[in-house]
Formats: sequence, structure tokens, C-alpha cells
Amino acid sequence: MKPRVQIWERATRRAPIGLSLWDAVTATHLLNGLEIDVVARARPQSRTRAFVNRSGIYCAMGLPRLRDFELGNDEDDVEIWRTALRHYRVEVRDPSDRFQPFTFDADLPVRGLFNWTSPIKSLILPTDNGSPPASMVGHIPLFSKPSRQVPGTFAVVRSQLRENGTDRPAAWCLLTVSIDKIVRGVGVADKEGRVVIIFPYPERPRPVLTSPLSAINDFRWNIELAAYYVPQPATILAPDIPDLAAILGQSDSPCTIFPETSQLEIEYGKSLTVRSQDSSFLFVNTV
Repeated sequence: MKPRVQIWERATRRAPIGLSLWDAVTATHLLNGLEIDVVARARPQSRTRAFVNRSGIYCAMGLPRLRDFELGNDEDDVEIWRTALRHYRVEVRDPSDRFQPFTFDADLPVRGLFNWTSPIKSLILPTDNGSPPASMVGHIPLFSKPSRQVPGTFAVVRSQLRENGTDRPAAWCLLTVSIDKIVRGVGVADKEGRVVIIFPYPERPRPVLTSPLSAINDFRWNIELAAYYVPQPATILAPDIPDLAAILGQSDSPCTIFPETSQLEIEYGKSLTVRSQDSSFLFVNTV
């Protein structure tokens, strides 16, 4: 016979933030190993490390100035959440060098998952054979580092971006790959302008009847690159960790790539490195 259990008191604790981060390459939010710190903007020396739960959600508790809110037992109504609001800065890093680092501002606490309010609306991609898929909306997007190991058979486009005229690295520039006028992949350059775009191959083109028949993996697609970039003033160095809103805000600032990239071709199973003519770099216009 099981003993009776009496509950004398029930303690609850509210989590001020829950983050769902999205890896467009593997199309998942189940990501371990990220280092996410929440910093009170009024107390930048104080930081709280988030932990990941079994559902892949990163949560942080014990935030400065929110102790009463987290431990409160009063009625859970809208006014309580509103009056507890404080300003924080979230920093995201990946010690495994899979993803670019970034920061963003957050007013906490928030109910449910933190909803990223600035998706790249003009660059939302198809859910089938696209990277990232439209399901990135509502998640915090992650962008691959050039050092990332390619997980499986994916198309890979690499480049190192420089500002045309200044020869400075085009730090944190946004770069897209399109096939048949559909954006298939999005990448973000690092501080040195190095960028990789990893995305699933589209459907194989219809085979051409030739004699002899072409190899089973002999597939090619025409691709087009587009760059979006807001350069820093000459007197300001690029940040070590960029602001995510600033990165994605560049989608309103398309710039010219030298040379024109409308005739590029990617081959199945082979990565493509894009450079300007007679250079190791790909130059983007800053005017």
C-alpha cells in the first residue's frame, strides 16, 4: 500500500525568458552547447548564463532586478508582467565554432517564448529545399561560421568580402544565394569578411539525353549572389560581436557586387568559392 502524500505548500518560479534558436542548415532548434548570457543594461557587470531544457529552449532565471517577479506567488495577470519589465542585453556565442556570435536587446520578462520581431521579411525562403525555411520566423536565427563543418551533403558557397574602394573587410555583411530567382541560403560574414552559405540542394534538373549518358551525380545549377551591407564610418572599427537587429536591418540596403554574379554555377558535391577577377576577395560597393 502506497503511503499518502500531503502537499503542504507548492512553490512556483517564473522564467523571465525562453529562447528558441533556429539552425536553418539542419532545420532544427534542438541545439546544445551554446553560451547565452543575459546582461542587465543598468548593471553590465552582472550576467546570467542561460540553460537549455529537454525541449531545446534556452531559459534564464535569477536575473538582476527580477527576483521578486520570479518568486512571486501573487495572481498571474498581465499587469504583473508589465510592471516587472526591465531592459536587458542577450549575448549568444558558440564555443564549437558552428555559428556566428551576436547580441540583441530584450525587455524582460516575456510570456512564452521570446518572439524575434525583425525577421528578414523580404528574404523569407521556401520551406521545401530552402535554407533557411519560412519556419525561421519567430525563432532567433543562427548563421554558420566559415569554420563550421558541413553536416552531410549540402551546397556550400564561400567568399571573403571586401569594401570596394577602401579594401576594408565587409564585416557582418549579409549575403544571399538564389536559384531560379528564389533565395535558397543566407549567410553573414564575420569580422574579417569571411562568409559561408550552406543550404540544401534544390531538386535535380531534368537529365539531358546525351550519348554517352552523363554521370548520376553530374548536376549543376546557376546561382546568383546578392549582398546587403551598411558600412561603418572609417573611424569606427567593426564590433567583435554584432547586433542581430543591425545585421538583419541591412536587408533594406542592397549593394552591388564586383563582378556581376549572375553567371555563377554550383556543381553537386563541390563547394564554390566566389572571388572578384584577379583577386582573392569579392568586392561589394559601399556607395
